[in-house]
Amino acid sequence: MAEVDVPQQLADFTVLRRLGEGGNGTFYLAVPPQRLGLATDRVVLKVFSGVCSDDAYRRGVRELRAFAAVRSPYLASLYDAVLQGQFMYAMEFFPLGSLQAPAEALTREVALAALADAARGVDALHEAGIAHANITPSSVMLTGGEGPKVHGGKISDLGLARVLAADEPITSFAQPGAVQYMDPALLAGDVPSRATDIWSLGAVLHRALTGKGVYGEVPDAQPLLAIRAALSTPPALSENLERAERALIANCLALSGERPATAGEVAERIDRLRHA
Repeated sequence: MAEVDVPQQLADFTVLRRLGEGGNGTFYLAVPPQRLGLATDRVVLKVFSGVCSDDAYRRGVRELRAFAAVRSPYLASLYDAVLQGQFMYAMEFFPLGSLQAPAEALTREVALAALADAARGVDALHEAGIAHANITPSSVMLTGGEGPKVHGGKISDLGLARVLAADEPITSFAQPGAVQYMDPALLAGDVPSRATDIWSLGAVLHRALTGKGVYGEVPDAQPLLAIRAALSTPPALSENLERAERALIANCLALSGERPATAGEVAERIDRLRHA
């Protein structure tokens, strides 16, 4: 496979290397410009695929400002948004990676600690009236610390693809790998909400605990096939889950019992799994 060309400069950010793809865009590690006055010398740039209109840019900036205005230690920091043909934004860099691509092999304890914190971040968004709409293992970032809380996490990568493509059907921007973390209600036309984000947290928890998706292996060829598979196949839980793990995931996916009322409740129940 040929090497992908990496631009040396994106707007006034100096690109160091390509980190990967996800959420309808490409991620780069970059050096921020002095104009931002940041204490850090590394940021992550997300560059969305396709040309962005002025209207879409304004919608995207509005969403990012709302996200950045929410005060929570469990939300990734946002620094800047730029339109230069393509829409891009700069955010906090996490050297430890994400649940999807960790810098080192994850233990169950570390994965659950990160996901519990990410759920707290999602809860803070919900309390501010914002649905995340893109909760996947790649949006759960890993953090390190000192003292008793050595491991943790933050939620990043707000679901802007839907905002930027507001007039387009979901099949135009849904990514096959992300479909397995989307509430089927979204695929059927509902708008993102507290309940749909809680469904996504349950699907990510299942992946973190079992290494498998709730739909098994979804088609990689195109989003439409993945959407059809998700709409026609009920979620199935792994037989390797412990009873409490199964109960929480089943609740989040509304397979049994009541769906948790808040993402904060999900976080508390994940913490209990850690300490069981």
